[in-house]
Amino acid sequence: MKVERAGKCSSSGERSLPRLRPIHIALMLGLAGFSAHGQESPAAASGTDAAKELPAVAVRSTAEDPQGPGVGYVAKRSKTGTKTDSSLLTNPQSVSVVTRQQMDDQGVQTVDQALRYSAGVYSQDGTDIRFDQLYGRGFALDSYLDGLHLYQSPRFATPRIDPYFMERMEVLHGPASVLYGQGSPGGLVNYVSKLPTEEPYHEVMMQVGNHDDYQLGFDMSGPVDKDGTVLYRLTGLARTAETQVSEIKDQRLAIAPSVTIRPNRDTTFTLQGSFQRDPNGGLFNPVPAGVTLFSNPNGQLGPDKYFGDPNRDGMHRTQYWFGYQFDQAINDKISVSQNLRYLHIDQHYYQTSVTSPLAADDKTVSMWGNVDNEHYTQFEVDTHAQARLATGPVQHTVLFGLDYQRSMLGDTEGNSVLGKVNLYDPNFSALPTQQANTRLDYSLSTVGVYAQDEARWRNWVLTFGVRQDWTGGNQQTTLLSSGSTSIYHSNNHAFTWRAGLAYEFDNGIAPYVSYSKSFQPVLGATYSGAPFAPTTGKQVEAGVRYQPKGFDGFFSLAVFDLTQDNVSVTDPSHPTFAVQTGQIRSRGVELEGHANVTENVKLIAAYTYLNQEVTNSTMINLGKRPQIAPRNTASLWADYTFHSGPLRNFGLGSGVRYMSSSAGDAANTFEVPGRVLVDLGAHYDIQNWRLALNVNNLFNREYISYCTTASVCYWGATRTVLGTARYQW
Repeated sequence: MKVERAGKCSSSGERSLPRLRPIHIALMLGLAGFSAHGQESPAAASGTDAAKELPAVAVRSTAEDPQGPGVGYVAKRSKTGTKTDSSLLTNPQSVSVVTRQQMDDQGVQTVDQALRYSAGVYSQDGTDIRFDQLYGRGFALDSYLDGLHLYQSPRFATPRIDPYFMERMEVLHGPASVLYGQGSPGGLVNYVSKLPTEEPYHEVMMQVGNHDDYQLGFDMSGPVDKDGTVLYRLTGLARTAETQVSEIKDQRLAIAPSVTIRPNRDTTFTLQGSFQRDPNGGLFNPVPAGVTLFSNPNGQLGPDKYFGDPNRDGMHRTQYWFGYQFDQAINDKISVSQNLRYLHIDQHYYQTSVTSPLAADDKTVSMWGNVDNEHYTQFEVDTHAQARLATGPVQHTVLFGLDYQRSMLGDTEGNSVLGKVNLYDPNFSALPTQQANTRLDYSLSTVGVYAQDEARWRNWVLTFGVRQDWTGGNQQTTLLSSGSTSIYHSNNHAFTWRAGLAYEFDNGIAPYVSYSKSFQPVLGATYSGAPFAPTTGKQVEAGVRYQPKGFDGFFSLAVFDLTQDNVSVTDPSHPTFAVQTGQIRSRGVELEGHANVTENVKLIAAYTYLNQEVTNSTMINLGKRPQIAPRNTASLWADYTFHSGPLRNFGLGSGVRYMSSSAGDAANTFEVPGRVLVDLGAHYDIQNWRLALNVNNLFNREYISYCTTASVCYWGATRTVLGTARYQW
């Protein structure tokens, strides 16, 4: 059973169990003596029997489930960094955890919002909600759900998971190929699903916000039978909203059922599924720097303007997936797990957008047309065995795994320059409708085998892992008018590894150092016809973590040196082709702290310094900073909840976010200014209700989030106000 496994001591002994305070003991005694309806339980009525049951309740209350919601703002255990139930204190790489309570207190409605207060992570933070655009340590972050990859298609059909369906989010910083296969050197974010619970739980949630934001949700869970061998959970959501740009809609209808079957204490089988329909899933809205960042004799155009055809543009997405999580304990030392998922997306997308800088009249731009009818499928299965054993005084947690991943896309598409418009007096109806003219068929398969050993000797923890991957990719592009076809094939293999060493002092301080590698396949070929090799990443990371004894908290400091090789750059001899001689280096420092300081006070603080540079290139970006990434980011969030006095059950939270300037284009000819944003939250608990109000960007700061060229900049999110009423029983 999951709860019983979570209750076992780790190899570090008692350190895995937090200190019990008087309030915890009192709460456990109260729960043991009274049922959920406030009536005296049979155990309490029988006296002696109640005393016998108290120790079991205490163990369940103090053990942290690495896939659970966390405690307040703090999580100390995770599976994302090692695929085992391990302490974050001795993890070989940095892992940032966003708990369920943090998401609720901050009124999170998107993944971008949930990660705003995490070290090293930044996003568009604006109105482009077509997919989650997350970056870490200077590179795009991959998205995972319950440890399986949510691949982004070569076009636009990208899986999206609403935060309401998540128990927590975890960011693994830096290369992660040794456990997960192909991926970005920046790392990944793993969304942990809400799973069936042993105790009955019911919630209905209603939200209303500015920009005509209306949302309803429900979350029901508990045992099906009296023995708890079958558990269920059913979570649903319906949302209709506009954004600060009224032409961009955000609409969603989603439901996620799951059932856990536990025929005995050693077997857990959870069936999961989800259906999601986004009638309006957001739009792309780039804007030239010439009408936003730079002065213009005609005036600047604000963050509420849509620079596309509102009558024809739209994105409609239907997404569904199903799979399972299976865990079998062979004995008290060996267990086997398997996760499997099939996912499919049907997406229809039409978009017009700005594609050039301003013309000489400071008004006119060229408009790009794009149409996609995508059918995208993913299948993944990951099987691994875990063994706990000893070689003399050394305790080992050994992991062996095999995984298979396949993604396939069929897309009827078309794109071209449609014409020119005057942004100050646009006539989009004069533009022709973009027609589909190309068929794209794409597939990518990967098979990987991996092994890992977490070895503990006294206070030392050595983590070492290796992996071998074999990948095969195909891309066929067919012109519908002529039937001519171009085909790319790639077959690659990659060996990656990771090593980390940590020392855990008795006072809760743990310094560590690690080395990790990654790879990522690239479809395409050079002028000579040679297929592109995968890009590769390598990282050295060192730091220290602190888990205080006097209060519930977790603090980390990490320094890293990360390099990506085999980056595609222009072939000097054949400018319409590419060669893989590019290199990008990221160096930086990340600090992060989460603390439940007292019963009343919870804190989150983060700071990141990132020095990123293109260290090898044939283009004008050599020696320059890549776009998007700010050099400095900092954030602080605090929540104070009264538990006595006239303001009892009232809480007030506030946060400040700082982002420094970023490079606006590859040549670094201009910068996007930095900004400081303030968020506010308030909540009040009364009986079974929680009433909350959240305001993001309190002072309605207007800012450009980032630019990739002078033609393509993005407005950041203006002030949003969200009221929430949540009823739980």
